Amino acid sequence: MNPSSSRHDLDARSRQLLRALIARYIAEGQPVGSRTLAKASGLDVSPATIRNIMSDLEEFGLVAAPHTSAGRIPSEKGYRFYVDHLAESGRLSKSDERYISRMLSESDSPEDVMSRASVVLSTISKNVGIVIAPPMGATVLKHIEFLDLSDGKILVIFVSTSGMPVMA
Repeated sequence: MNPSSSRHDLDARSRQLLRALIARYIAEGQPVGSRTLAKASGLDVSPATIRNIMSDLEEFGLVAAPHTSAGRIPSEKGYRFYVDHLAESGRLSKSDERYISRMLSESDSPEDVMSRASVVLSTISKNVGIVIAPPMGATVLKHIEFLDLSDGKILVIFVSTSGMPVMA
């Protein structure tokens, strides 16, 4: 594998470890270590092998180490790869799809879209919905995606025309 690898160049183990790392990081908000990944990934590999794979993923820009002795965290590029190629989204019910379409189609500004997305997130997940975004004055939204993370959790990803994802 080389740093310019496409998604097809990541082997199954690398993809599984990246998926497990992102899921664990989303759930806990802490850097994920090799021992934790060894258990969470379901792969029969040693922590040393996982460290080697994580090193490769870091070289590709998909993960980063916040400091020397920490585990790894997903990078923006890693999240993008996850959303594009690894996320296993569940299907929303037809009524939820209609609700999302209705709520977001009634929006007349980026700020209103963000506010309504928070309401949609709260309503569908039956949890608190928090949406944090950069100043929206000059931001044009290109894509909105809802991912079912199981256990009543939903990840909402807004992608601007600049390609910058905003996750909530």
